[in-house]
Parts: sequence; structure tokens; C-alpha cells
Amino acid sequence: MNLLRKKRTGIIAFSAIVSILLCISSSEVNSMTCNISRPYSGENVTNKMPSFSRVRNDMIFRKGDAIEIFAFPAGRPISCTWSLSLNMVSKPLLSGDAETCMDQSVRILVPSEKLVPGFYTLKIHVNLSESKFLDGAAGFGYEIEGIKFTESKPADFESFWSKAKDSLSKIPLNKEEMFIREMNDKEISEYNIKEASIPEKYDPQGVKAETVKLYKVKFDSAGGMRMHGWLAVPAGEGPFPGILVLPGAGCAKVPAPVEHARHGYVALMLQIHGMDVDQEKYETPKAYLKCLGGKPEDEYYYNVILGCVQAINYLSARPDVDTKRLVVAGGSQGGFLSIATAALCPEIKALASAICYHGYWPYRDWAESMKKENSNGSDTAIPPFSRTDPRQNSLSYFDAMNFASMVKIPVIMDACLCDGPSPAVTVYAVFKSLDSKRKTIMWSPGTDHDIMFSFERLAWKFLDDELSK
Repeated sequence: MNLLRKKRTGIIAFSAIVSILLCISSSEVNSMTCNISRPYSGENVTNKMPSFSRVRNDMIFRKGDAIEIFAFPAGRPISCTWSLSLNMVSKPLLSGDAETCMDQSVRILVPSEKLVPGFYTLKIHVNLSESKFLDGAAGFGYEIEGIKFTESKPADFESFWSKAKDSLSKIPLNKEEMFIREMNDKEISEYNIKEASIPEKYDPQGVKAETVKLYKVKFDSAGGMRMHGWLAVPAGEGPFPGILVLPGAGCAKVPAPVEHARHGYVALMLQIHGMDVDQEKYETPKAYLKCLGGKPEDEYYYNVILGCVQAINYLSARPDVDTKRLVVAGGSQGGFLSIATAALCPEIKALASAICYHGYWPYRDWAESMKKENSNGSDTAIPPFSRTDPRQNSLSYFDAMNFASMVKIPVIMDACLCDGPSPAVTVYAVFKSLDSKRKTIMWSPGTDHDIMFSFERLAWKFLDDELSK
């Protein structure tokens, strides 16, 4: 189940269901969230200076904790200084000296009494000699249950999207399906490492089918779009559970979800731009990843989200899919789209969202304003939001945080504490907004927008457990 990555990535065990492909990221793994078509690289995306805490190994500190963090530079430290800032904000709040230790690490003790609930970035400067030094960073959270989030959900948010979804009922699928090939267990493993940017078999305990059939599919959707996707079907008698796999940001080839089918799912990997799944060249749409600031229905993601909903309609119409066992997964952009799809499709039973992008836009806008003002943000209780600002108003209709309030099904998420494209505070805002009775978030302290196979395996098990109920 590959959904993840491009050049940064990240986080919890449902990566297996949500490998990400974020254009602005920097890594190469895909997995349950399958979205990058390239050979597999085993390189992980971590900070140059590994760090850890003996107090909280997930680096999510509670009230009363000593915020003690150790970092290991790739060299012998002579001295070390540090500075601390709020997540996404450049100007430091605090700074100090670190202790050099006998094991060649540096020990940093942050005064917790000077902190408010939030997520923080710790920048570390280690001197190796008079002329050589190393810089690193670590991320952590402090009393995150006490964070106050800005409300930006429009009063007509749910009715707006309900009306948009209803418009799909007037658009027949007009589906086309073309058989490509049958693949055995060995061929799936070879495809994974050569084409899907994942290891041969990273979750052997989750394998349920040793042979799968691969198809190309097309169907009509909103805005005159003809959606394209890879469809992989387990061999044997169905019906099988169905999974919609949604890609990270970018416009490129997407890999076939044959690993997802090997896990026993009828798996649809969607190319969200209305283009074929394996073109030699792609031209990124001009309006993509931009905000027009006008009517929400004119924004690029409007038809993309409806295309994801139509993909669920396509899966539901297949006789080999058990409509009582539908799930959705994705990473980064796919993590956002998986939450939006689940919000609009109550027939979905569970979802996995990895390093969710496009969340909590008021904070993102505020952090950008702090950089321009050269402020550390210490005088702001919660980021401001203006309904009269055309850009902020339009973005509020596409904020993963606002879609999350409509999601009531079981959810598994992950987040990277050193993530650039999907900062921890924005992912956590989405998680907190979920209206789910069962929701779990996993933290990856040292990674930057990356995938962890531990999360992938947990994610597969999470889905299987939910669908067996």
C-alpha cells in the first residue's frame, strides 16, 4: 500500500497505507500509500544530527517533564549552543548553551517553565574546532493537549460539499477497464523494488494473495475530467475489501498498487489530475497548488476532491468489492485527500492518513507573517483568521482540519516532528478535529516527511482489525 513521498517524508504505521509523494518534499519511499514510480532507495530522511530524549522517547513532553534532549553530531563536540522557536517560525524564543558529554553527545535542557503548549523546533550548533562546526535540529511537542486552535470552518461548509457531492449523481461513470497483466508473488516483489519505490515484501504477515490481476481504468467525474487509475485485484473469489489509494503532491507517473492487492484488497491508485497513470511526460496544471481566492468551486482541489469521491463510487459499483469494507489511505497530499474523501463518503469504514498536508491554514499564514515581521510569535495566543480575506476564506473550504470534523470512522495517522511540508502542529490540528471515537496518531521524532515501515505494518493491521468487526 504505497502512498508516500518524493523527497521528504514521514510518520506512523499507516504509511503502509499512505506512502506520500509530495513535490516539495525530498525522499523516495512509497508503501501502503503508494505514489511514486521509481526504484526503491533504502535511504531514510532524518536530521543530520540524530536526537533523542530519555524522558519521552516520542519527544511529546507533558507538564512537569524535564525537557532534556540529547543530540549526536558526526564528530567530537567541543562546545554547543542551541536556540528554540515555535513550529514554522524562524525567530527564536529562547537560546542557551548545551553540555558536551562523555559519549560524544550534547545534552540540551530547555526550561519548560518558559514554554506554552505547542510544537517547537530546536536548532543545534556544535563546534568541532575553531573552524569546523555542524548544525542540526530536533522537533518536540510540549503540553500539546492544551494547544488552542483557530476556528476557520465556514458556516456552510457541510452544505457546500454536500451539494458538490450531489452533483456527481448526474455524471455517469462511463467506465473503461483494460486488462494489463497477471502478476505472481515474485513478480510483485520485483515490481515493488523496481517501479514502486518500496521493498520487495515489507509486511509478509499481511500477505493474503500470491497472485493479482492488474488493470488500467478510466471513468468520468466533475469538471469534465476523465479520471485514470491503476486497479489491482487479488486472485480468488470475492468480494474483497476495497481501498482507494491517493497520491502525494506532484504530477507524474503513479505506481500500480499491486502490494495493496497482495494484502487482499481491490486497490485503486488514482491519478488525480485527469491524466494517464504512466505517461512519459507530464505538464503540471497551472492552477495546481495555488489559491485563486475567489469562489471555492473555482479552486483546483474542488474537482480533485470530487474525483476522489467518484473513485469511491467506482469501487462501490464493482461486484468484486465488498461495499461494507471500504477504506481510503494516502500520505502528504494523499493524507489530506483521504480525510476529505472519508468526510464526504460515509460508506468508508476506516482511513489511514500519513503526514497530512494542507491542514490548519490559519497557522501556516500566521507563521509566514511572523517571518516577514521578524517576530518570534510569543505575543499571539492563537493565529488570526479573517472571513473577509478572499484567500483565507477560500482555503477554509479545503482545509484538512475542517474536513476532519466530519470524519467519524476509525482513523490512524502519523506525523514527523521535523517535517517541513507537513509541520507537526498542522497535522495535530487535523487529528484533534477528527470526530472519531477511535483515532490514533504516531510520532516520528527525527524524520522529515518520510515513511516508516513500522507504521505501514501497523496501518495494515489497523485496517484489517476494523474491517473484521
